[in-house]
Amino acid sequence: MQTVEHLGYLQLDPTNVVARNHFLILWSRLGLYDRADLDRLMWTDRSLYETVSFILPTADRPLHHLRVLANRRGIHKYMAQRIRWMKKNDHLRRAVLGRLRREGPLPITAFEDRASSGWSSTGWTNDRNVSQMLAFLMHHGYVSTGARAGGKRMWVLTEQWLPPVRALPSKQAARHAATRALTALGVATVKQLRLAYAFGWFVTPEVVASLEKDGTFARVQVEGLRDPHFVLAGTRPGRIAPPERTTLLSPFDNLIIDRPRTELLFGMKYRMEIYVPKHLRVRGFWAMPILHGDELIGTVDPKVDREHQRLDVLTLHLERNAPRDRATRRAIEDAVDDLAAFAGATEVTWPKGIASSYSRP
Repeated sequence: MQTVEHLGYLQLDPTNVVARNHFLILWSRLGLYDRADLDRLMWTDRSLYETVSFILPTADRPLHHLRVLANRRGIHKYMAQRIRWMKKNDHLRRAVLGRLRREGPLPITAFEDRASSGWSSTGWTNDRNVSQMLAFLMHHGYVSTGARAGGKRMWVLTEQWLPPVRALPSKQAARHAATRALTALGVATVKQLRLAYAFGWFVTPEVVASLEKDGTFARVQVEGLRDPHFVLAGTRPGRIAPPERTTLLSPFDNLIIDRPRTELLFGMKYRMEIYVPKHLRVRGFWAMPILHGDELIGTVDPKVDREHQRLDVLTLHLERNAPRDRATRRAIEDAVDDLAAFAGATEVTWPKGIASSYSRP
């Protein structure tokens, strides 16, 4: 719980090459943990809750409810389009809410597609009317996820699942969000604070200036960079002892999700290659950056064969300046073994000739 509160959010993503992203984010920081503990926080204690894209602390709902209210008003063009579509399909909306009120929790398959006007999209959501209605109702705060069955959402009415909430005043929300984002990032520019996914929607240059003026934020200059950066006031600059642990990071991990910032911090250019044609991939489909102490030294591209309970390492890509000694090799292999155990694999395979990856170019 403390980890999620510090990060501010866990990003949800359906990709399951090794394990779901939100599971991996916690594993990277905590090592092997009991997923039942996360289930308890989600479905029993309800200390965490799901939105369409994130798992968030329930204590942060007054902040995020401000965006829910903005979604209801159609403050952005894409939200206004969704509201118009929902009005055209009010019969479907009322049918979904009515069944949830009487019978919830229910899976998506429980709902009949009663849309009079199909949802039009050039992507995979085209004509997926029930799923779009549920997603839009979730964006508007009317429905929530009340359980997961085989990884699939069980839908409930928010008013029956979570306690009543009152949105924070907008100025207070902006200050709170900016402070939480900077607490998670440590040091950041205004732009980087605004790219902090769960908080960035609220952060403005004006609120950062206000927080600097009242002494909450302190401006610092990072050597070699032009843009001003900010830290929490009282933060003492200087290098801290790096952690001894070596771990692997999901492509969606909070630490590296802002790719330009990742490159500035660690000197490694990393781009997710899920949507890159196979013949053009360099690091691999699910290449996971290797965090070795406080350095990113390369990537491992793993894939779990669940039928045979095996984790296959497809590629190992080390950066040019990465250490290639025996201790580093052992640390990487141990991290992969730990990942395999977490994913339920009992065997790990490496590609032939992998030893050459550890040789200096």
